[in-house]
Amino acid sequence: MKRDHIILIHAIFWAVTLVSIGLQVIPSIGNKTWDVIAIDFSIYIISFVSFFYLFYFFISQKHLYKKKIFLLIIYGLLFTIIVTIPVTYLYIYLLLQNVMEMTGRRFFLNFGKNYIGFFETNFMFAVSGSLIKIAFLWYNNTMKQKEAEKQLISVELALLRSQVNPRFLLNTLAYIRSLIERSPEKAIYSIENLSEIMSYMLYETSAGKVPLNNEINYINNYLKLLEVRYPPGYIAFEVAGEASGLKVPPLLFMPFLESTFSTAQEDSPVRPGISITLLLNGNGLIFAVTNYISDRSEGLKDEKAVSLSSIKRFLDLEFGESYTLETMEENNKSIVKLNIKLL
Repeated sequence: MKRDHIILIHAIFWAVTLVSIGLQVIPSIGNKTWDVIAIDFSIYIISFVSFFYLFYFFISQKHLYKKKIFLLIIYGLLFTIIVTIPVTYLYIYLLLQNVMEMTGRRFFLNFGKNYIGFFETNFMFAVSGSLIKIAFLWYNNTMKQKEAEKQLISVELALLRSQVNPRFLLNTLAYIRSLIERSPEKAIYSIENLSEIMSYMLYETSAGKVPLNNEINYINNYLKLLEVRYPPGYIAFEVAGEASGLKVPPLLFMPFLESTFSTAQEDSPVRPGISITLLLNGNGLIFAVTNYISDRSEGLKDEKAVSLSSIKRFLDLEFGESYTLETMEENNKSIVKLNIKLL
């Protein structure tokens, strides 16, 4: 909690306290002289402030544990019981100058009456100081935990993204190397697309969010890079709706594409073998990937399930409860559908 906020809370607490004490003291002024009133008021204030801040500054992080709180209550009671004795005696002595001439019974009656009053209020202020300090400590701990969670999420997201980039780059470079001898033109075309992709990865994905149009361009370049590996018409990509003004985490769709193409079958008789659609509606989007599968795909299901598990973790960190992810298989097709409400 900021220092200014702490000072403000203390100021409000003591302003309310002084007004409350004043409202209690005024009716009991009666025939008291101003010097008596000043002494009366000063002793109360000094006593209350002392007990409040003694316990406020004494409380530390270690006292937040259950065992420590119990000991704190015991020590607080003992301290208040003992220290209130001289405070009460001082109060009687200053207000009643003939205290030394009082008989034992009269002295103890005065002392007992004032001691109970001082003990109750001193203990109340000791508890108030402790509770306020505990509240501050709890708030600071909560903020630190949230900050630590944010940093952990940022690190985890960075790791999940880093798992995409190297694997994709190595696979692509290996394929381009194979094209150089048998199809130089395709190799040059692929290098140009790879250059566009790497430029985006290096210079535009460091931000927390990027324009959705940039991601769409990235997908187009990615698919152009892959089209040279597959028969004509094997890959289809369609965008419906207006993407202007919408932002998404960078490389949001990359894990889905990698997962899909890792199980793609080039000899699929179905066209398109892989169909990718992006539907935009206001602040929502639906990203769907349909992939033809056959009996030979059975061995790849476990691998794809692991990949989707990693993707789901990524989505949990990015969107919380603002997304749904569906996977289904029907008519020799594997369908993955992502529905996101962009805030």
